[in-house]
Amino acid sequence: MNEPSFKAINYMFRPKKQIERKMLIEFLQNIQHKLNINLSEYQYIGLGSIYYYDFILFHKYLNIRDMVSLDDKKCCKRFEFNKPFDFITFKNMSTNDFLLNNGLDKKSFVWFDYDSVLINCKKKYEKEKEDKVFLFLKKDEIFEDIKIITNKSKEMDIFVLTVNIKIQEHFFYNIEFGEGFINEFDEYLSERYKEVKKITFKNYPLIIQNIIINIFRNNENFNPIKFRKLFSFIYQDGALMYTIGGLFSESRLPDKLIKKNSFFEADENKLVDIDVPLLTYCEKMKLDKNILNIKKNLNPLNEEEIIKLLEFEIEPSELKNYLNYHRYYPQYYEGII
Repeated sequence: MNEPSFKAINYMFRPKKQIERKMLIEFLQNIQHKLNINLSEYQYIGLGSIYYYDFILFHKYLNIRDMVSLDDKKCCKRFEFNKPFDFITFKNMSTNDFLLNNGLDKKSFVWFDYDSVLINCKKKYEKEKEDKVFLFLKKDEIFEDIKIITNKSKEMDIFVLTVNIKIQEHFFYNIEFGEGFINEFDEYLSERYKEVKKITFKNYPLIIQNIIINIFRNNENFNPIKFRKLFSFIYQDGALMYTIGGLFSESRLPDKLIKKNSFFEADENKLVDIDVPLLTYCEKMKLDKNILNIKKNLNPLNEEEIIKLLEFEIEPSELKNYLNYHRYYPQYYEGII
């Protein structure tokens, strides 16, 4: 269980994660002129692991050359060896230690893509009592990172945070879970979620979002520069992941910044679910050759008509999701170098 996550997951081959990356890059490219910023002048700070996939893409498409990758695992030679560019600085330290010992003096774009579960929960059975007690364990380092970044960030700094929000659904069927959750995270919950009936599995990603946003709010105090949410996603290539991103700014961001893009949601009580079907190469090619035809003739989507047109079964909801994200959908091939 203490093995690095990169030994279990190849970060390059996660289709929904890859869709998130592509959407984020396109969004950042589009907003530069609207905000009068040049991302090539920013310092990127992230968790590159041994793959450095985000680093490669951000250099290629955003022309960022000042890059810092963090990891506190012991295999530092492997991290150094796999650096794709010589302008990447690898630091063998945790995000928390880095933030405490380094100011964000330069214009910064930070993406802390944690693989840790933000909040762990388990049932604790007490021998002397028959009732069940729920034990909540929050990842203090992540909470602390958000606090430090809130205090150190400057005007137009960009911050993106990704966390694992895996939790067992059956916990939510127990009233003691809801009561315990509210009691444990009272200081981070807005009033709308301080009701047991609101602590549901369906609401859980929104509850996590509420907690994270309130960590920002609780630490902004009288600082005029505040975190302005631009987007939040959930997706599941394995574990359920949640991502939130935004800008630090003294003034509110213009509505036109995101209103034309349905994939980005600034409302702090909403998020976007990146949910696409797993497709074979043949299925994807068939869909791509019929994008306009599907949109024109299959509205509303009818399962029998879909099968007749595509020659294979796919749920209408899956088809709709693919059409929404088809521009970002990755396709992988094996190559011999």
